[in-house]
Amino acid sequence: VSLQPVPETHSSNTQSALSGGTADILPTERAKANFDVEKMTNLLDGGEATTERRRFIISTTEDKDTFNKFFWERPEALKQHVKFFLDAHDEYLGKIIPSFQDGSFMSDNAMLSGSFVNHYGLFLPTLSGQASAEQQSQWIPKTIMFQMVGVYCQTELGHGSNVRGLNTRATFDKNTQEFVLETPTLQSIKWWISGLGKVATHALVYAQLILDDKEYGVHIFLVQLRDENHRPIPGIQIGDVGPKLGDHCNDTGFLRLDKVRIPRENMLARWQHVTPEGVYVKSERKTNPKIHYATMVYTRGSMIRTSGGHLARAATIAIRYSCVRHQGFLQTKDTPSYKAPERQVIDYKMQQYRLFKQLATSYAIKFIGGWMLTKFKDIDGLENLDALPEIASTAAGLKGLCTFLAAEGIEDCRKSCGGHGYLLSSGVAAIGADFVWQTTAEGDFIVMMLQCARFLIKALQAAKEGKPTPGPCSYLTVLNKPNVNVLECGPAPARSVEEFYDPKTILGVYNYRALVAISSVGSEFAALRDKGLSFDEAWNGCAVELVNAVRAHCLCFMLKTFADQADQVEDPDCARVLRHLCCFFGLTYIIDDQWDGLVQHGQLQLMRAAAKNLMDQIRPNAVSLVDAFEIPDRVLQSAIGKFDGNVYEALFESALKSSLNQSDPFDGIENLRKYLNLEELKTPNKLPASL
Repeated sequence: VSLQPVPETHSSNTQSALSGGTADILPTERAKANFDVEKMTNLLDGGEATTERRRFIISTTEDKDTFNKFFWERPEALKQHVKFFLDAHDEYLGKIIPSFQDGSFMSDNAMLSGSFVNHYGLFLPTLSGQASAEQQSQWIPKTIMFQMVGVYCQTELGHGSNVRGLNTRATFDKNTQEFVLETPTLQSIKWWISGLGKVATHALVYAQLILDDKEYGVHIFLVQLRDENHRPIPGIQIGDVGPKLGDHCNDTGFLRLDKVRIPRENMLARWQHVTPEGVYVKSERKTNPKIHYATMVYTRGSMIRTSGGHLARAATIAIRYSCVRHQGFLQTKDTPSYKAPERQVIDYKMQQYRLFKQLATSYAIKFIGGWMLTKFKDIDGLENLDALPEIASTAAGLKGLCTFLAAEGIEDCRKSCGGHGYLLSSGVAAIGADFVWQTTAEGDFIVMMLQCARFLIKALQAAKEGKPTPGPCSYLTVLNKPNVNVLECGPAPARSVEEFYDPKTILGVYNYRALVAISSVGSEFAALRDKGLSFDEAWNGCAVELVNAVRAHCLCFMLKTFADQADQVEDPDCARVLRHLCCFFGLTYIIDDQWDGLVQHGQLQLMRAAAKNLMDQIRPNAVSLVDAFEIPDRVLQSAIGKFDGNVYEALFESALKSSLNQSDPFDGIENLRKYLNLEELKTPNKLPASL
């Protein structure tokens, strides 16, 4: 830097010219914990065996270091991602078929997320769920071995969540036994497709099936995109959509099809096929009209788990840094020297409230993600589809809310790190930029929540008719009785702060809120329909209330799942700490969301007091609770969130890597030089002769 040699920094407990003096802080914090971190890690993973599996899955990157990614241009980022991903998987290609949970572990610990996320996360599951046995035998082995690189190609420039409205067409030509695919308008160009811009060789294209000028709805077609020289084949225009806020290793692309012909056999045919005569034939096996959305359900479930993983990264960085960082004298009015002790940032109550809320939320999302994993087993490889509507609706609502909460939480963690959180080298800034697209991908979070709302309105009607209610909506059971006044169904008021240390007390409040919210919007919707409004008009008229009701429902279900998880823990120390986190999770969303009079002022005061006391209980365990996520430094890629707490050394060393520090003067100095007083600059730090 400035042509001067820079000596290396070193770790120490004492400040010096080459050390921040913080090496002892995080070890001291870890010594305060009153639970077993390894046991908590096992609980988060789902058991000791699952922890071992996770450690094995991520072990392939132990010798990797990608911290320099913050200094890469996009072509270099894409190149490094492809090399990194293939190097990490090469040893196990064809030997191990990753499960959904394995994929989740990979996503949570991704160091260079990019092109191949679509290949494994969407393309392969779609083939598994939608292709016939013959098609699977031909295409899946090639996919696993990277003999073909595929993408899931649904979204269009002018269409996203409304899959039925896609404009891409696939018209069958009986004379040649081929489908002719085209994107006839500008809005029908495929858009926002991860891995498409430069890497993919094949795509599963969602298109309207046309047989003899008759529409048969959206179907899926395997289309080759590039030839042996990795050039686009005739009729295909393909490329990258351009710079994005984050996710720079991903060649997110567009695709224009101009009468591209593919064999009849390339339409995915597990549930239907087209005969050589152009006749549409459905499978004899029981199917569900929403079967085409099954892959999206899996994807949304995966994104729920990924939300918890990314928020966990941000909370880890922010909590560790807040312990290391000292700011503000312990006694501001009685401090004679600048050398007086300063307060750890983590000990400011507002900092605790913000960060412990995100810590608790990350645990809650991880546990609800585990619940989603068990529900996926209920549809048993798409053979048992009875559970699909409930799972699809729940996945939609939770995907919408969890990605939104995670994005907000990551940003609050970044802000809580002060100025250093603005640096990409902090890690937390990059996490936010790389994650935030997930709030809109595979369904905008508002659209997802409105999709879940349809399920809730149906469940509400069923409850009023005396029918059983689905598990996530069990609070609606009270409506089985006629003439129920939901405003009289609230829980008995708590008499002391201590009652709010029990998750069941808080869950009672959440059940009541969800019941009132859904009942109220259900009545409003019915009233609009009675006035003669169409379903869609009435639905749009209630949209704000519907989204709020879904938020209430999803938070209620997340709290219930968290509480159930804590109840099942056998280790008393871990169970106690989880109950503290669970209660804090529930209380903070009541306090912050302003529950519109449903909670009386006196009750709210008790809740605030309980939240403050819980912060004192969580404080000694804060660092160990993020350690339980077991996120390696190579994954965090954070100068301020390092396990060893040597924050200032890492920040300085990172700054030295900046491309601007590799030469002096800077490129462009000639534009400034003509204005500078060069004669005066020749005698640095001297008084001018005139003085």
